[in-house]
Amino acid sequence: MPNLRLLKIALPLAGLALSAQNANAQWPKFDHITLTPTGIPPLLVVESENGSSWTKLKSSNFLLSGIVDIKMDKGKVTTFTITHGSKKVLPYVGEAVNGPKHLKTEVSFQSSTGNLGIAALMAINACNAKLKTGAEIYSEQHALVTTDLTLSATASTNKHTLTRDGFGSFPLRLKCLAVPITQDVVQPDPAPPATDVNDLKPGQKFKVRSAALGIHKPQSNVCPTTAQINARFETNFDGKVTFIYRQAGGGKSAPITVTSKKTPNGKFMAVHNQVVDIKKAMNTKYMVEVVGKGIISDWKSLNVTCKIGLGGGGEIANPPAVPFKVLSAQLGIKGPKTKVCPNKATVMAWFKTNKPGNVGFRLMRGDGPVGPMIFVPSVKSASGYMATYSKTIPIINSINTSYSAVVPGQGGLASNFVPLKASCAVGLPGGLAKKP
Repeated sequence: MPNLRLLKIALPLAGLALSAQNANAQWPKFDHITLTPTGIPPLLVVESENGSSWTKLKSSNFLLSGIVDIKMDKGKVTTFTITHGSKKVLPYVGEAVNGPKHLKTEVSFQSSTGNLGIAALMAINACNAKLKTGAEIYSEQHALVTTDLTLSATASTNKHTLTRDGFGSFPLRLKCLAVPITQDVVQPDPAPPATDVNDLKPGQKFKVRSAALGIHKPQSNVCPTTAQINARFETNFDGKVTFIYRQAGGGKSAPITVTSKKTPNGKFMAVHNQVVDIKKAMNTKYMVEVVGKGIISDWKSLNVTCKIGLGGGGEIANPPAVPFKVLSAQLGIKGPKTKVCPNKATVMAWFKTNKPGNVGFRLMRGDGPVGPMIFVPSVKSASGYMATYSKTIPIINSINTSYSAVVPGQGGLASNFVPLKASCAVGLPGGLAKKP
């Protein structure tokens, strides 16, 4: 394919520079149009509604700041507009900073979470991705995503006006709010008021009135970890309580002895705390039994999934999931082989990724608007994971422009602009071709 050109470049997060090639030399041309984020990225809050994952982006307003830099080869930059989702900043008619061809200024404006669009879903997913790395929802987590803004600039000469779009990827900080821990702690069953030792009748014997068990589950599913079992016994006065822990399946502890003492509420209580080491996933039950008295507690469950554990060599046994990422973007154009029009050209795009997934991108024309989002799947290939796309462009008149493939939200990743030229010097009978 002699007319096929492959070009590859990764543009920085700071902004996306656009260039234009126009067939008519008297038209104004953009040297560049960039929107670069500045200042501290705003902080957004992600909440949980179910206690097991992050589900909701808290509604809020926030301030975005950036530098607008627009330069023409001739003519005058007249206005620009910044759009974030459905939020549009009023058109700005600016005083040029370096002559009428160059406008550079810093802007700040208020937006809201309602304008984030797909970035709102990305924020929730970024928080939940923390769970796959061993973090847990009971601790505050932090993450980072980006949101795209559109910069539309208008320039003019005495006879012509030209409008062009550019993009800026603005970082957003996320706070994934912690969910309060709800522990499965069972209070002792109600019992009759305890009798003070001074009120005991001669010959009255020491008695255990009730037994109860509570389990404090581990705050994290990262193993090894620990849980705590809390045994509580109510008695009729001071004395010693001997008991054992029983585990479902027949396991039991050696006899343990604790002393019952009078508490501020007037009851006599004996308490024991037992730590349970957890090295792998477990789902079992525990109870306590007072030795020789026939007094037992209810069974209480202890279920720990151990999503991530340490291997024998200290490595992570269940490695965290690696996020999907587009590594490179390439674009090629196969133009018409003759000067006869109508004709057609083929635009082809290749994207290399780190794993299977859907690549979202836009086709950007050098002298026109940016196209809609296009999604193509990345699959296993001989050289890794690749996503490919092709599109036929009809040509009915002479054309001199260029195209680029832009991947929003990937740090400004894009291919280089690849030219598409056709003179259409010869028109077929009945065709619409015109000489330039």
